[in-house]
Amino acid sequence: MTMRPAVLLFFFSSVLTSCFDPKEGCLDIAATNFDAAADADCCCEYPKLVLTVDQVYDTLLFKSDSLYPNDQGHLFRLKSVVFYLSAFELAQNGTAFEIADTLTLNTLEGVDTSTQLFINDFLLIRRSPVVYTVGTFRQDGDFERVKLQLGLSDAAQKVIPSQAPSNHPLSTQTDGLWQGNAAGYVFLQAVVVKDSMSSTPTDTLRFTKADIGQLALDFTGNFSHQTGYDFPLKLTVDYKKLFDGVNWSQGDILSWKSQIVANLSSSFTVSQ
Repeated sequence: MTMRPAVLLFFFSSVLTSCFDPKEGCLDIAATNFDAAADADCCCEYPKLVLTVDQVYDTLLFKSDSLYPNDQGHLFRLKSVVFYLSAFELAQNGTAFEIADTLTLNTLEGVDTSTQLFINDFLLIRRSPVVYTVGTFRQDGDFERVKLQLGLSDAAQKVIPSQAPSNHPLSTQTDGLWQGNAAGYVFLQAVVVKDSMSSTPTDTLRFTKADIGQLALDFTGNFSHQTGYDFPLKLTVDYKKLFDGVNWSQGDILSWKSQIVANLSSSFTVSQ
């Protein structure tokens, strides 16, 4: 007795189906791990806004604890600089786009503790690392404007550092950037020695919201994000411009800070 053709076709189809193992992968072309050979859609990973920070002193690469000449030729030692960046916003044809990642943090309002949802694009910039991942950014194409804040928003100022996730930029830092509930976080901190003498003590210049305010760094240009790839940007900060006009041989910390605040906006550039 022989099998009919229809029965044979059903038998072989069942065998082939039972042996087929679908390949899982991301089928979204906008993802960084797009896999055209996948059969089952899963596990997509989306592009990040990636910021490379170049810290220079005029034409020189900035090195911590190094001597530099000011605009009058006076040598001073720049030991370290740290600062916060946040509120990243990119404009495309007049429409603003932000980082997609969010994070719930504990905050303190007076004596009351609560939780608040934040866009998680906080960066704490030191001499290293050089490359920072700001967060997920899916919108592609050409952008004409990049805007970010030097420092933190009023809401972020109320975050409780000891209750933030370990290693998060708003957690407790060894630099001592949290100044208590009244002052909040230090936005920028520079540790300097006003001359080249080894016996001269260091001065720590701390800039809070009271000094800087809500300073937006705003840049125009042509910034392109290719579909399916991370979005690279480069921030250059020139410490020669930042400390231009500071008279280290005269005055005091208040006068130095006043001059540095006046120089802030011109000390930063964004390119690609």
